[in-house]
Amino acid sequence: GTEWHWTLQLKTEPERVIGEIGLKSNDEDHRGFWLGIPWRGQGLMGEAAAWANNFWFDTLGFRLLRVSKAVGNRASRRISEKQGMRLVGMHEKDYVCGHLPSEIWEITAEEWRAWKRANCGEASHS
Repeated sequence: GTEWHWTLQLKTEPERVIGEIGLKSNDEDHRGFWLGIPWRGQGLMGEAAAWANNFWFDTLGFRLLRVSKAVGNRASRRISEKQGMRLVGMHEKDYVCGHLPSEIWEITAEEWRAWKRANCGEASHS
């Protein structure tokens, strides 16, 4: 009841896990993901992140989504920027590759719904 995790799989190869996305209801970092290198740059994680955002706000009922990302992770930053999140702070965080400077991004439920109306249309359920 405090964490939710999903694997990403292609419709053409449902037995192959190509990534993961997860949500957790702690106080500082709510969403994390990874995607295998061959599948990056195709919009797959953006689609999964939008779905997870909807689940966070519409199914679980949270009012704020906050995510951390390593400063050098430009692809992850672009997903946050494209989905209407805003940079609200900096901190240090431990990652698999070491202790790195990190950005903190967030969006409220109201901001997310407004972004969806403006970018996806009223009926969209990404």
